[in-house]
Amino acid sequence: MPTGLLSRCFGYAARFPLPAFLLDRIIHWYSARFGVKTDEIDHPAGGFGSLDAFFTRKLKPGVHVVDKGRTSIVSPVDARVDQCGEIDGGTVFQAKGIGYALTDLIPSDYHRNFIDGSFMTLYLSPGDYHRIHSPVAGEVTGYFALPGRLLTVQDYMVRGVPGLFARNERLISYIESVGGPVAVVKVGAMNVGRITVCYDGVVTNRAFRRRVEHFYPEGARPRVEKGGELGAFHLGSTIVLLFAKGAARLEAFETGARVRVGQRIAEFR
Repeated sequence: MPTGLLSRCFGYAARFPLPAFLLDRIIHWYSARFGVKTDEIDHPAGGFGSLDAFFTRKLKPGVHVVDKGRTSIVSPVDARVDQCGEIDGGTVFQAKGIGYALTDLIPSDYHRNFIDGSFMTLYLSPGDYHRIHSPVAGEVTGYFALPGRLLTVQDYMVRGVPGLFARNERLISYIESVGGPVAVVKVGAMNVGRITVCYDGVVTNRAFRRRVEHFYPEGARPRVEKGGELGAFHLGSTIVLLFAKGAARLEAFETGARVRVGQRIAEFR
């Protein structure tokens, strides 16, 4: 299937303005179907102008409380913990018995920062809040935009397709923190072809795109705060967090545990 083209068409349709009476019915159905927590939504004056505006909605102040611990690392998204643990040399685990290479996920020398490090994979369902926040305070040293497939990341594909996250389109943020380098790997999927970031105009899944790894010069690196906005999925998909060797101690999450933006998920050693 031409998943990229189909996802772009879905994105165009989602951004198309709709009459309020029709959009409200669609949002009501979608919220009921996917369990959206409608009581948390910060409804804009005049309502949402499009489905995309609803997908990238803001939440009311106080819904997310950011852990203030000096060494804490927080969840960048409202999501389900799919996998977490140690990186085995240069291999990250996708599911039981299935791994993929760091060099495939980040095909540049930057991957060396995370050899024998640690990782956490977070899955966003269609009903989740789709904005992405920074897990740490620091400076964005650069980003890597990687065109790729837009295969669905549903459970049966994660368990059955080796290297799924390294095949799909990705937009990676490199953040330098007090605990060393951190990578926030935003993975696209079917109907989730559009990923944006707050600190730059780069957008994924355009008709004409190319692989771009960009580093900001010192003195011009965007600053991010722990829990501050980093970007958005224009629906839902997957985040893979990467930490350097010995840098982070992950919380002992069971597979399938739910986390929320600002919740402590690890701490720097």
